[in-house]
Amino acid sequence: MRDELKLELHPQKSKIIPLAKGIDFVGFRNFYYFKLLRKRNIRNMERKIKKYAQKEIDYNKLLESFKGWQAYAKWADSYKLRYKVKCKIESME
Repeated sequence: MRDELKLELHPQKSKIIPLAKGIDFVGFRNFYYFKLLRKRNIRNMERKIKKYAQKEIDYNKLLESFKGWQAYAKWADSYKLRYKVKCKIESME
């Protein structure tokens, strides 16, 4: 890289890791053949469901959050996860 591209990596900020561990980038864990949502994004949606169950937020606010989260989650390989969250919300209606 140094000779051909004239680039130098920062020694403390750069590291080489196997792709099998996944790379955290733009809200997803990117692997070689698939990408998953970050765990904290899943937990945030679960917290909002819990807030609705405790009557801290209304159904419209929860639905608004879910639709945004679902649009984001569609970019990952998360069909089963989205289905589970949707079923959980519908069962609370």
